[in-house]
Amino acid sequence: LVLPIPPSWDLTTNGYLFLYFQVLKAFDYSSAWKGQQQMYKLDIGWPKIPEYFTGQTFCVAVDSLHGLVYVGQRGENVPKVLVFSEEGYFLYSWNNTVEMPHGIFVLNTATDSSVWITDVGTGKYGHTVKQYSPSGKLMQILGTPGNAGSSLIPLQFDQPAEIFVEESGDIYVVDGDGGMNNRLLKLS
Repeated sequence: LVLPIPPSWDLTTNGYLFLYFQVLKAFDYSSAWKGQQQMYKLDIGWPKIPEYFTGQTFCVAVDSLHGLVYVGQRGENVPKVLVFSEEGYFLYSWNNTVEMPHGIFVLNTATDSSVWITDVGTGKYGHTVKQYSPSGKLMQILGTPGNAGSSLIPLQFDQPAEIFVEESGDIYVVDGDGGMNNRLLKLS
């Protein structure tokens, strides 16, 4: 890989900096603490094709019941949600109504499954929490799309960061990742 470097840096001849990459080999991470047993092993083969990550990866949720891994990513003209099998194979993506994902949560109940995403974008889809089917169909929107605020009627968010949904249907939303709000809301 050769990258152009500004002339004022004068790192090498001809204004180029040469970067060399080392290939990772599979190895086990050992704990630095005495007597601590190894807990994790790096799987360098996951995902099978990493080129699907075309934006900034930002959040992940696992649907262990159905063997799916949802990854949220940010960037212009990139799919916002990538879906992989637990084995690392790319399955599908969606980009319809997600602007800038921040948090993601998978809910599995005895009768249904859904994916919840917090959207901190500032455009027409932002400042919301959205519920999707596992295939990416928009099911419901919480908040006022495109309008930051702290109102409860109508419900408004300003950069909602994280979400947790209980099987009972109670929803907890952390609202205020750098916005005007600094709150935890419980919706029943």
